[in-house]
Amino acid sequence: MDSWNNDQRPITESYIGAINRNNLKLFEIIKDHSDRLEPIYPLVEFILERLECVMFLTTNWRLWDAEIVLRSAMEAYVKLAFITSAATQKEKELRLNEYWNLLSEILELKESEQAKKNLRTAPDSEVHQIAFSPIVLTEEKERLLREKWPKKERQKLEQKWSFSEILNSLSKSYNGSPMPTFDLLSYSYRTASHISHGDETGVLIIRERNSRSEEEQNKANIGHYLRFLSDVLTYCTQMAFECVTFLKLPKEEYKFFIDNLRGIKEIKHLENKYKGRVFDDTAYDKYRNKSEK
Repeated sequence: MDSWNNDQRPITESYIGAINRNNLKLFEIIKDHSDRLEPIYPLVEFILERLECVMFLTTNWRLWDAEIVLRSAMEAYVKLAFITSAATQKEKELRLNEYWNLLSEILELKESEQAKKNLRTAPDSEVHQIAFSPIVLTEEKERLLREKWPKKERQKLEQKWSFSEILNSLSKSYNGSPMPTFDLLSYSYRTASHISHGDETGVLIIRERNSRSEEEQNKANIGHYLRFLSDVLTYCTQMAFECVTFLKLPKEEYKFFIDNLRGIKEIKHLENKYKGRVFDDTAYDKYRNKSEK
């Protein structure tokens, strides 16, 4: 730990510096093209805010909480990439309409049904009346939406926009080329989902970490910490790429962000002291096998 106590600060400061440089340049692009970026800007803003939260949680060693928030950013990011990488302008406009409008109509139906159930459960509750009555659709609005969205059509659109379906689509075609690296996101997403949902796997992942010796916990936690720093910088860089792609700016606009990302190599010799596969090391196997006996 003495080595880590010396190295943590320069490593963290290098990542924070690279993230800040990336985002300052990205905000310049956003400011210069605010009108044209308006269709995707709320998504961009949402993702950047979640990534900022991940950094806060990480540097305060709330690693499992950071995992949950990163999942939210990851899911929003793949939806953004799905929009920006559409092969034609017509398809891009279709996906924007689906994301902002059509999926919202389907959600209105679902929320209205749930609100009705809540009101039936507590018909005399004033609090329930205040909270849920405004969500219930008028008979006319519900009729129109149900005619527009039969169950099969709702399921078809929701499936198209599911995380796994989007990953599959992006891995086959991202800006006109296959991009199988998108499939790699599924592992991190599943792990974070287990923790977010508090299922048996999510609970036991955390218990396994806590069952290790102090030395082994420190090794795993440091590796986890470094992964978040790397992930946040990578996603911030990708956010810049998506904006440049959406705006159809010259390829030279990518150079700043690529060079900035590469600049982190200056501290890779420090990182390499600590990096390891958090869930596939021999210590994990030892503790896991012990718990299975």
